Amino acid sequence: MSEINFDDDLRYVKAKIGLETGKIKSLEELFQIIPITHVARKLKLNTVRFQAKIKDPSTFRVSELQAFAKLINVEFLTFMAFIYAPAVVPGKN
Repeated sequence: MSEINFDDDLRYVKAKIGLETGKIKSLEELFQIIPITHVARKLKLNTVRFQAKIKDPSTFRVSELQAFAKLINVEFLTFMAFIYAPAVVPGKN
């Protein structure tokens, strides 16, 4: 995983705060802050393959999820709970 430069820091800080406070509720919201291509590059993954993993998170390797959590600087278990959170359907409880 490559180092984060100062220009990237604010995006990662915003993502970390959003994940930890629950304001970011989906990967789509996360990728509005940090572009998919940017994350894929930082994790040294092919962008197309990374997008496929996002559509089916069960295909992520644990090491990839650990690296992703480290990139955003959140606890691994917090990140796992976010990635594998059940989808909320509006109007259903």
